[in-house]
Amino acid sequence: MIDKSKSLGRIFVAISLVVFGVQHFIYGGFVATLVPAFMPGRLFWAYFVGVAFFAAAAGILYRPMARPAATMLGVMFFLFVVLLHIPRIAGNSSNGNEWTSGFVALAMCGGAWILANAAPLEEREKADPFLKLGRYFYFFALAFVAFGIQHFVFGRYTAGLGPPWIPGRPLLAYLFGVILVGAGAAIFIGKKMRMAATLLGTITFLYFLLLYVPRIIGQRHNPGPWTSGFEILALCGCAVILADSLPRARRTGLKTRHYKDNPERSLTPLRSVGDEDASSRREKDPSTRPPRRTRSG
Repeated sequence: MIDKSKSLGRIFVAISLVVFGVQHFIYGGFVATLVPAFMPGRLFWAYFVGVAFFAAAAGILYRPMARPAATMLGVMFFLFVVLLHIPRIAGNSSNGNEWTSGFVALAMCGGAWILANAAPLEEREKADPFLKLGRYFYFFALAFVAFGIQHFVFGRYTAGLGPPWIPGRPLLAYLFGVILVGAGAAIFIGKKMRMAATLLGTITFLYFLLLYVPRIIGQRHNPGPWTSGFEILALCGCAVILADSLPRARRTGLKTRHYKDNPERSLTPLRSVGDEDASSRREKDPSTRPPRRTRSG
């Protein structure tokens, strides 16, 4: 079941990357305007990134290439954050769309590295050094905290995004803001990570299904809903992969070991003191075994 969930998460990410790649060719002229002005051949870079999205999608679906493909995808999104989004945010800090786009790229960066860490190591392949640090998911978690805060800063706008047939949209907007902040914070500090990631995966899938699918159908020639919708689907896939990469906590009175440097190694069951039963202690210490009964004369 876990492998099926991970496969579904990879499929969500790959489909989204294909959509992004197609958009880079259909709207190459517009994408070129987003490339930093100091970089020569801006149209070339627009098409180059489109090809990179196609290659990353293929690599993620092909298991032996999933780890290097996802690792390089994360590096590319990290460069987007540094070279594209941070300067745009600094120059237009009052624009909420710039902040959202920047944190989406940050979440995609962290999500790609989550996918890379979850991919199996091939024979004689070494894990990437920065993935060993166990903090690759920080970017993913911080982005969702930022999304939750935006639900309060731009409450009126987010309330208007929901389907009109859902009652209490303003209240739901603030409720989802609380959930996003709480789930992102839980992943960041390494507490209840599996539950938080599962919750994020569920919410993002509902966002995609109830909010963006109707918009995409109704505005097929508008690139905005396509981009935003498949960004949400990609983040959903990353959350699913993160949740299924974490072992389930046992609820049998056993304690769990927690590694501060790598929460993914957490939840290794440990017996609490006095948990061992008498029979196991007798097996370890023969002197505590009861004497054998002998048949009398």
